[in-house]
Amino acid sequence: MKKFYNRKNELKTLEDHYKIASDNLVVEVIIGRRRIGKTELVKKFIEKKKAFYFYVTKKSSQILLDDFTAILRSQSGIIISKLTNWEDFFDIIFDLSNREKLVVIFDEFQNFYHVDSSVYSILQKKIDENKNKAKMNLFFIGSVQSMMEKIFMQKEPLFGRVDNFINLKTFEFNDVVKICEDHKVKKLEDIFELFSIFNGVAKYYDILEKFKLFNVSTKELLEKTVLSKDSPLYKEGENLLIEEFGTDYERYFDILFCLSIGKTKLNEISDVMQLPNTTVSKYLSVLIKKYKLTEKRTSKGKKNSRDSRYYLKDLFLQFWFRYVYKNFTQIELGETEDVFNDFESTFAIYQGIIFEKLARRLLLKNILSSRLIAYKPKAIENYWDKSCEFDIYSEDKQNLLIGEVKLSPTAVDSRLIEKINNFCESKKDKKIFKVIITFKKIRNAKLIKLLQENSFHWFDIEKLMTNR
Repeated sequence: MKKFYNRKNELKTLEDHYKIASDNLVVEVIIGRRRIGKTELVKKFIEKKKAFYFYVTKKSSQILLDDFTAILRSQSGIIISKLTNWEDFFDIIFDLSNREKLVVIFDEFQNFYHVDSSVYSILQKKIDENKNKAKMNLFFIGSVQSMMEKIFMQKEPLFGRVDNFINLKTFEFNDVVKICEDHKVKKLEDIFELFSIFNGVAKYYDILEKFKLFNVSTKELLEKTVLSKDSPLYKEGENLLIEEFGTDYERYFDILFCLSIGKTKLNEISDVMQLPNTTVSKYLSVLIKKYKLTEKRTSKGKKNSRDSRYYLKDLFLQFWFRYVYKNFTQIELGETEDVFNDFESTFAIYQGIIFEKLARRLLLKNILSSRLIAYKPKAIENYWDKSCEFDIYSEDKQNLLIGEVKLSPTAVDSRLIEKINNFCESKKDKKIFKVIITFKKIRNAKLIKLLQENSFHWFDIEKLMTNR
């Protein structure tokens, strides 16, 4: 995008570290899924600074070394003869940084595993030798998070050599609102539709800007971004995940597809895949612990509950598996009318799931940053037991926060209020906060009176955003 959005906290941290690098080596690692804006963040940071940027591609070691030497020769102005080993290359960089302040960036750093893994040991040695002499911000950026964490957080050569570790996240909904408003999308319903599809991934909004897709029909938007075989995001899930998963990617893909269509229990996933629970459980454990793509939630916060449910954390991947991966055959054949009909008939339900997650996040941020209610929960989750489910739940020894999230105010009625009241009957020893969140504002006078009489707090998305 032509305009740079947010990342204020990250930029402030980097600027603070740049000051420290006047007489010290500062090692920075930035990870995050592809398209999130890692490179753009660093590009913004190095404006008006002397910097060397190296993108690590999967070439032969000597060819990549020749490429990097050419960059170094061109941008430094020094005479460098042909190099034949990486140690000499890094010696030149560190010698330069001993004389003048530098920023040096290696993007997609994990690719050195495929080029020449001895680079990691060489860098360990150079960092240790120069940590008190070099005047340098040294950046390592990577998109294959499991590999980057292995390089820097496990017992590998570069373990313990990092001064700052940034795990860059997607934009918040408020940021997406600003982006959309700058592109003449003003209605919150239209902005939320874009958010439900593209989440807060910076590059996807860059695509919308580039191809002028912010204000087109939903059908044209989908056809030109994800639902045609020539669209830029059609193979996005594969591009993001196959390198992470390796040869086992098909099984992981099947599990993520199950989660995207609402099969969130272990036995439901096992039934679809026709595999034993023990096998599926092992794959789910890897998705949670190693790849951090899914999360496990348990009923009423019990750690060992057998009634656990699993959820996809990346909202764009949830959309991609639900509407693109599911329909590869039709899209390949160009028969997208049925795919779009499926989208039209199910998207409101899908948006309800996305809004539920967004509402919990906005509510928690509001509560923690203001006096919205007189209870400061550590987290807000969903709740379920054998007889009922709730979208909003938090409980400690003195307090109970309970409530529901609905896209439409018309889904809020006396039965919903009664359901919440009945649950609270057994909790009278606690201070109770009952909450209803709707996308649009509740305007029905009778309903407002009923909510008041039953001591409810109710919010729409605009109010939650305004309070922030």
